[in-house]
Amino acid sequence: MKIINSVFEKSSKSIDQCPKSKIPEYALIGRSNVGKSSLINSLLNNKKIARTSSTPGKTILINHFKINESFYLVDLPGYGYANLSKKIKEDEEILNLIDNFLIIN
Repeated sequence: MKIINSVFEKSSKSIDQCPKSKIPEYALIGRSNVGKSSLINSLLNNKKIARTSSTPGKTILINHFKINESFYLVDLPGYGYANLSKKIKEDEEILNLIDNFLIIN
């Protein structure tokens, strides 16, 4: 498939805020800092469309990228990284967000 058009559409902190479109969504899910955002940048041949960081746990929102006006690539928050006690609570919230996304979609 040739990617003609790729656009960052939206970041959502809850399922209610995700795009309501009926087009298919392909979600990337995995542990923190494994390269989900980097993979999106590579697939779309655009180094800056998905934000990347060398620090684990930076993606805490659901990020939608519309591809060729026909489907979404969805960058889900990573899970499993917590080196601070405050981060543990955030990780639980992130896991709930991921679970809700997968159940509803």
